[in-house]
Amino acid sequence: MHDSDPEAIERRIQYFIVGIGIAIAIGAAAGWGIRAAEGAAAGAAVCWLNFIWLGRGATELIRLGTAQAGADVVRVPRTIHAKFFGRIVLLILAVYAILAWLHLPPVAFLCGLTTVLPAIVAELGYEIARGQHRWNAP
Repeated sequence: MHDSDPEAIERRIQYFIVGIGIAIAIGAAAGWGIRAAEGAAAGAAVCWLNFIWLGRGATELIRLGTAQAGADVVRVPRTIHAKFFGRIVLLILAVYAILAWLHLPPVAFLCGLTTVLPAIVAELGYEIARGQHRWNAP
């Protein structure tokens, strides 16, 4: 597997989500206490889980589209729709449980939940530093 393969990029983004989530949780603990750290860590965990589920769903959808290439009518099974909507329902339930039952600070949770954004920026920095950015690829 080459560093610029999509699987390698997704794996590195997952690692960046975990690493940045830990850093956010440590910063929240230092600045606002353990409850804020728990909220940030919970948000980062939900972000990581969402990224994995979304990646698997997109991979399955791409595989399905490739298999039906050239067909006059493309058929998307109901299971694909159920997986995408099921992911959203499970994430909403997880967010509700974390905020309503555990009473973690919403701002800290939201900071953890958006960990994917700095993870993507870190991945772009990694690609530029390694000289493997896609816009220069042959």
